[in-house]
Amino acid sequence: MKSVKNKKRIFIYILLGLAFFFSYPMAIMAHPPKSLTAEYDITTQKLIVRIDHGSFSSTMHYINKVEVKKNAQVVINLTYKNQPDKSPFEYTYEIPANVGDVLEIKASCNMYGSKTISITVAKQDK
Repeated sequence: MKSVKNKKRIFIYILLGLAFFFSYPMAIMAHPPKSLTAEYDITTQKLIVRIDHGSFSSTMHYINKVEVKKNAQVVINLTYKNQPDKSPFEYTYEIPANVGDVLEIKASCNMYGSKTISITVAKQDK
């Protein structure tokens, strides 16, 4: 009799675990950006941000926010409703900056996590 109760209890726990797993599959598969790189072209005053964030659905699991700070002040704070299908992908932003300015870039996943990097604007080699 005790063995039957234990088997029922184990079966119920397994069912509850499976129900939880299949109820939240996107949350289980969510992840922050794999990589985040950036370069600044002082001649064109453009920041090119490259984000590697593979997704099973670019409209359900995507980079939803990119924030750029220049010398600790927010200069760009954009939200997105999807991301390009191909990863890595890049975004380009026009930001006036001078040699020595520090640009901090943060890319956030709409489901889980973010990645932040900093670069210092340098003189370009000719």
